[in-house]
Amino acid sequence: MPVESFFFAVTRAFLEFAAEDLGADYIATGHYVRRADVDGKSRLLRGLDSNKDQSYFLYTLSHEQIAQSLFPVGELEKPQVRKIAEDLGLVTAKKKDSTGICFIGERKFREFLGRYLPAQPGKIITVDGDEIGEHQGLMYHTLGQRKGLGIGGTKDGTEEPWYVVDKDVENNILIVAQEAMNTRV
Repeated sequence: MPVESFFFAVTRAFLEFAAEDLGADYIATGHYVRRADVDGKSRLLRGLDSNKDQSYFLYTLSHEQIAQSLFPVGELEKPQVRKIAEDLGLVTAKKKDSTGICFIGERKFREFLGRYLPAQPGKIITVDGDEIGEHQGLMYHTLGQRKGLGIGGTKDGTEEPWYVVDKDVENNILIVAQEAMNTRV
């Protein structure tokens, strides 16, 4: 089962459990996304912290599922979330950041995705349109990612790291920029 279908099924089951067994009207998650109601439909928006945005992962949720979900950390940046956790004495305040998926446990993200989704290599281009490498699959990359791109920081000899700033899913292109080149970094 593709990861999108699996996540959709898990979310649907969790929403049903929350409503039927717990009497809850909503679930709250720790995903870095926001919700907005537009023309009577609930829609996902990118989280305010562009380095932690997870809207790309939740795009398969239906309008109804989004309407039943609350995303409180989507309105915050990661340092604010850490500070709140620290103020509340939560052990997660000092927990290392995760780039994985919450329901796959300790397995490696790439290994998990590779099992359910075929890798589709594609171009890595700069925001200026220069092709500088090849990725092994858009699903392996997150917005704001700078490590593991396999392109180094060699453009113009500046040695600055590259950051993922966008994904062109339709054309299977990963778009990157160096910090000095782009305000989206």
